[in-house]
Amino acid sequence: MAQASSPAPLATDPGRLQGQVILATAILGASYAGALAVLERALPIKPTWVALEVIGGVLLVGLPVSWVARMAGGRLTWRDYERFVIAGFVGAGMPICLWQALEYGVLQRR
Repeated sequence: MAQASSPAPLATDPGRLQGQVILATAILGASYAGALAVLERALPIKPTWVALEVIGGVLLVGLPVSWVARMAGGRLTWRDYERFVIAGFVGAGMPICLWQALEYGVLQRR
């Protein structure tokens, strides 16, 4: 009798999970960068918001990593988890760095 395929193999493959972390954090990072750009235009008192921006950025990376690690059901090594954290920072950092580069270009033209 054939067994029904379950999503478990996808949830335990560290390579696939790392890709999911990068994709999830890149999407969240782009959304976060967009939200921060709008907020900085509406509320230009930037120094008072730095702590909240950092907390938001750390959560942006930590939440997808913890979600993916839980999906794996405890079958990950510390090396897998470490790779996911790095992948999260890379995924989230790319859109935020792009946003900052664009903002820098706008400031240079003013």
